[in-house]
Amino acid sequence: MTTSPTLDPTGRPISRARSQSHIPVFPFAPVSRPRLHTALDAVVDNHNGGVLLVCGPVGVGKTVAVADWAATYLPRSHPDTRTAWLTVREQTALWPELRSRLRVHAAGTGQPAAGVGEADAILTALAGSAEPTVVVIDDAHLITDPLALAGLEYFLQNAPPTVTTVLCARFDPPIRWHLLQLHSRLTRWSAPDLALSPEEATRLCDGHECALDQQGLRALMSLTEGWAALVRIAAIYLTASSSENTDALTALARPPHAFADLLVGELIDTLSPALRQFLTCTSVPEEFTEQLADELVGGGAAHLLYELDRINFPMTTMSRSGRVWYSYHPMLRAYFLAEANRLGQDLCADLHLRAARQLTAVGELQAALTHLLAVPDHRPLASFLSEHALALVFADHGESLFDALAAAAPDVLTDPFLRLLQATDALLHGGSGSAQAYRDSARILADDDPHSIAGPYRLDALTVAVDAELAVATGADTEPIVFPERMPPADRPDLDGYLAVTTGTALALRGELARGEERLRIALSRTRSRCHPRLRLIAVTRLAVTAGLAGSITTMRQRAERACAIARDHELLDLPETVHATALEAYGAYLQGSDPHPEQIRILCAEHIRRDGTPGPVAGWLPHVVGTLLDCQCSEAPGTATDRLRRSIGRLLDADPAPILGGSLLSAAVWALLGVNETTAARQVVERARTVLGVTPDTVLSTAALTAVTGNHHTVINQVEPVLTATSGAHPVARLTGWLLYARAHHQLGNDSKTREAVDNGLRIGATHRVSRPFFDVPGTIDLLDYYAGCFGHTSAFADSVRSGHRSRRRVQHPPLTATELRILQQLPSGRTTQHIADDLSVSINTVKTHLRGIYAKLGTRSRMETLQEARRSGLL
Repeated sequence: MTTSPTLDPTGRPISRARSQSHIPVFPFAPVSRPRLHTALDAVVDNHNGGVLLVCGPVGVGKTVAVADWAATYLPRSHPDTRTAWLTVREQTALWPELRSRLRVHAAGTGQPAAGVGEADAILTALAGSAEPTVVVIDDAHLITDPLALAGLEYFLQNAPPTVTTVLCARFDPPIRWHLLQLHSRLTRWSAPDLALSPEEATRLCDGHECALDQQGLRALMSLTEGWAALVRIAAIYLTASSSENTDALTALARPPHAFADLLVGELIDTLSPALRQFLTCTSVPEEFTEQLADELVGGGAAHLLYELDRINFPMTTMSRSGRVWYSYHPMLRAYFLAEANRLGQDLCADLHLRAARQLTAVGELQAALTHLLAVPDHRPLASFLSEHALALVFADHGESLFDALAAAAPDVLTDPFLRLLQATDALLHGGSGSAQAYRDSARILADDDPHSIAGPYRLDALTVAVDAELAVATGADTEPIVFPERMPPADRPDLDGYLAVTTGTALALRGELARGEERLRIALSRTRSRCHPRLRLIAVTRLAVTAGLAGSITTMRQRAERACAIARDHELLDLPETVHATALEAYGAYLQGSDPHPEQIRILCAEHIRRDGTPGPVAGWLPHVVGTLLDCQCSEAPGTATDRLRRSIGRLLDADPAPILGGSLLSAAVWALLGVNETTAARQVVERARTVLGVTPDTVLSTAALTAVTGNHHTVINQVEPVLTATSGAHPVARLTGWLLYARAHHQLGNDSKTREAVDNGLRIGATHRVSRPFFDVPGTIDLLDYYAGCFGHTSAFADSVRSGHRSRRRVQHPPLTATELRILQQLPSGRTTQHIADDLSVSINTVKTHLRGIYAKLGTRSRMETLQEARRSGLL
């Protein structure tokens, strides 16, 4: 009776067998794995002489999975199939043993290549039988005899369709597998295919009375990656442990003896000294490239990596940033990392420094930091932080950076440059209060010791940048801040770009739009390369802000669209800057008459849990106000939407007293409230805005909107005239809104010439900037455009587009016109006679008169003039 090796619960080999089929039996109940059984059945069902090669290191579950299928599931799914199981030993006579399993009594051919001849004889016997057959050859890597390998290759290539062969091995037997692949007859499984899923690992642990919660299961899977033998050993260890599962799992991070016995005895002891040294050195980084491995071992990494791949060593490869990265199984890495630590502190520190140097060179800054923190000498760490810490902050690794420094190098955190970096990180996350505290701490530290790890230039530049950004975030006066007259030469892209962004924004917000725009363009040019894309995203978004402040709505919208494209390209969609860019793009579209996009509303109105644990908008209240304003335009419950708008703009006024986004956002919100008769709420918002912002064009126009509702037209005229005649020039949207309020008031007072002049002025501004929203907001404006339609000269086309854009908002009470009636109606503004119209349409004059009577009846009019006015009012013309 032939026995077959397997593993006991501690990972040691045992031997048991089935007396007839030779399929191994186990001292434990195998975990049910239907996904593998289905895949095995699929190989059999192909009926093409298929081959399944199952390769993986010891204990990954090769034998258990195939044996459980062959003994339990195959007889049910394929009851007419016979199974022949052969476990190879070092002295196994392959072909006689296989003949015995198959009960084939053919002799070999006596050819010089006896292996091929014997294989051919067995195939001849199998070909003469219609009975489906599954041949399983376990531990096939032990087949080393050249004749046996030649026979095995011949057997696999020439197997009849009724024969399916399954080979289990620790690595590929050296035969020409590509020939089978060319005929689509080879299926490969490796260790990842055999890895236990979390559900399967749970069932295995339950079988050992080891109950794990979700956190414990995640920790177990992270340590073992589903390696079946390691999961089983861990379950036994946890069951026997007196500690809580969480503590016991933590202890497993350093392999106990049961793990080490399995890994060393079955895997590591078989490696050459060169491979063991390579594994020891390359276990220092969590992941490595071939170049990094060369740096760690002194060269020759390509050959050694090939050898590890050839013997199927548990190693994962992945492609990232155009490079191939390698990583070891966590348990194996833990073993070799312990070996590396035994080499001595100096040698281990040297390996960490080499790894950090190479990782920094390829831009893996966070990984490089981990290695520098492991070096007792903090001088390389300080040099790294002065060069690259700002880039880590922009990559949103600031919190983990400062936590790691607090744990491993708290002395470095007392440097004023690091305090300023903490302020920068807080500002990027909307924490202006925390940022101010860090800024004050940096000032105190600099007063106590002016020397910094970053040197005087970097410290001064970051100080100015933080002060400028703090002033922007809090609405503080920027006059005391001394901005450099010229930007220094670009040799530190991240810091130089950040300095240009912050000072450019501060200059723009205090009214120096030209200087601010110039700085932001410099920032954009300096962030095109060697900078985190977030800094470029910020620069483009701030350029959109300056365009909005200058009244260039189209430019603002285009720049905001570009910023959103950068965010999409670099997967930065969750950042506050992306939300700000979305707000600028959406508000620009809103001003230019486009309907809001539901996805933009969702992004702008989204909330999250901030660092202090409180909920709030993702990017502050300004984008949230834009989102709620847009929501008012398409919400099916306008009352609820406007209530959210009222509360949102109130929170904005409370939280950020800085000037509100250019383009009369305040007055747009007031018009939205007035549009649903929320006069009291609108009045409360205006009063609060006047208290916080003082007298600005936006607060003046909002007040005039409230006055217009009361019908006090003389007061409206007096209120808006300062905005229209201001020497400094108000924002174009504010001036457009002012002219429309002015026109409406004079129209109500019967001043036709003043009305026409104001409408003309408003149309010129609107046509120049393609802004149409105020025409929809100010009541009665569309009626004025209808009344004067066709009389606006070069702005007539823009006026018609505004009226066309408002059609969907009109409520037409009359019956619809027929196609012919509509064609005749479109001829009326030309002043042509009824006969001329009849001639143009090739119909009789009586037909035209009949259709005219139908038009008058449907529109409720009695003359051509009344018909034209009603058609324009209702949007038909």
